Amino acid sequence: MVEDKRLHKIPDEPVEYPDKHSNDFRGNVREWGFHFCGYDWDPKDEQLKIYLHYDQLYYWKLAEISKMARGFLDGELWGTQCPKCGDKFFPPRVNCWNLDCNLEKTGWVKLKPEGHVHTFTVAGWSGKSSLKRLPFVLAYVVIDGCKTAVANELRGIDPWDAEFGMPVKVVWAKPEDRRGTITDFWFEPADGWKPSPMNPEKERIKQLCEPVYEWVKTLK
Repeated sequence: MVEDKRLHKIPDEPVEYPDKHSNDFRGNVREWGFHFCGYDWDPKDEQLKIYLHYDQLYYWKLAEISKMARGFLDGELWGTQCPKCGDKFFPPRVNCWNLDCNLEKTGWVKLKPEGHVHTFTVAGWSGKSSLKRLPFVLAYVVIDGCKTAVANELRGIDPWDAEFGMPVKVVWAKPEDRRGTITDFWFEPADGWKPSPMNPEKERIKQLCEPVYEWVKTLK
């Protein structure tokens, strides 16, 4: 049988995950929405498993994209790149989505921690774990010229000042607070960027945010 080079390696033996952090973040868990509470890492097979508490304890194995999650723990962004067309992907895609490339197997590439806002929304409501941060900006950001965008919080900005195409940088959580998940980082405006002057649309968004700020003050 001819080996299909587009396929990815699967460990021959069960993954042991000797580097365990399964309970590092659990503590006295209360029902406050999603809570990423630990991870296990197998350096031999480069496999990472993440633990999530939501009503009960769940876990999922990241398999071929474990390198992305390991990068989060190390404060690095790893995407994938097609060797044929050069397209880059973050979140990573293990096979190229360019139709001309016939699902070519991609390789890992380290990305610059910078990008631009593709689109965004201002959240006036959220799950329990984020209520006290309302209102906040959820932005889809294209990182380092990738063909895909990733959603995360855009902080360090008044919600009405967010703009399409604005340059942003990646800001990492403290190493001891990282779980190998998307919550390990967020976006902030790039150094030197300044918002455009107030306009009718920004004034409208600001007015919509004001009652949300007042409501958040009532939360215990």
